[in-house]
Amino acid sequence: MLEISHLSKTYSKGLVPKRIQALRDLSLSVQPGEVYAFVGPNGAGKTTTIKAILGIISVDRGSISINGVDHRRKEARRWVGYLPDQPYFYDHLTVNEYLAFSGQLYGLSRRQVRDRLASLIPQVGLEGRESQRLRSLSRGLLQRVGMAQALLHDPLLLILDEPLTGLDPVGRKELRDLILQLKSEGKTIFFSSHILADAELISDRVGILHRGRLVREMALHELTAEGLSGLEITFRMSSQQIGPPPNRSWQVESFDHHGLLRVDSTDQIYDAIHWVEQSGAQLVSVTPRRKTLEDIFLEEMRQ
Repeated sequence: MLEISHLSKTYSKGLVPKRIQALRDLSLSVQPGEVYAFVGPNGAGKTTTIKAILGIISVDRGSISINGVDHRRKEARRWVGYLPDQPYFYDHLTVNEYLAFSGQLYGLSRRQVRDRLASLIPQVGLEGRESQRLRSLSRGLLQRVGMAQALLHDPLLLILDEPLTGLDPVGRKELRDLILQLKSEGKTIFFSSHILADAELISDRVGILHRGRLVREMALHELTAEGLSGLEITFRMSSQQIGPPPNRSWQVESFDHHGLLRVDSTDQIYDAIHWVEQSGAQLVSVTPRRKTLEDIFLEEMRQ
C-alpha cells in the first residue's frame, strides 16, 4: 500500500546556510491492512517523511508510491487520509459545519457527506456533539474531529502524525481502539509516535528512525522471540532504606517502604532472593521480564 525507496532529503538552515541531512536513504514498505508504527526521537525525520509522502515537500532523491501509483498523482492522493500533529481548526464552526467544509475539499457532494457522517460520527465517538462549536471542545474531542476529517472520504491509507500526543489515558485508549477497529475494516494505517507503549499495543510492525536512517524494523511478534531479559523482584521493607546490592549489575529502586530489584539473568534469582531476605525485607513477587519496544528503542539510540 505504501512503498518508500531510497529517500533522501537535505535542508538549508541558518543565516549562513548549513546543510542538514533530514533523511538518509530511507526505504520501507507498508502492506495492505497493516498498522505500521514509525518511531524515533524528536528530530529523527518522522514528520519530514510524512510530508514527503503527502507531497507537501519535495525530496532530493528517492521515490514514493501509494497502492502502486506515484504519490504525486491525483488518484494516489485520493486514497490517503491525513491527521497532522497539530491540526488547525476553524474554531467558530460547529463539528458538522467543519466536516461539511472538509467534504467539499474532498469533492464530495452534500448527500455523500451526510450519508458518510451518519456512520462516521458514532464511529469516532462524536454523537451529540454535532452542533457544538470547535472552540468549546477538549483536545481529545478535537482529535476525534480530526480523525473524522481524515476518514471522511473513506481512504485506503490513513497517515497519522503523533495522534496520541496530548491525550489523557482514556483518550489514548479510545483512539487505540479506533485504530484497531479501522484495521479490522481493512484500512492501512501508518502513524508516527514517541509513545512507545501505545505503539507496541496496536502495531503489526515498527520502524525505528534515528538521524534520518531506518536503524531497525521489526514485527511486534518478534518481541516475544527475544526471550527473557531478566527478573523483577518486588519486596516490602521495614524501613525506608536498604543497603547496596552485592552485584553491581542489579538495579534497586525503593519508595515508601517498598522496593523493586531488577536482575538481568534468571541464573541470579536465588542469590537475589537471598539478598532481599538477608536485608530484612519481605518478598512480595518475582516477575519474569521480557524485552519491550522501549528496551529495543533505547538499545538502538545508544549505538
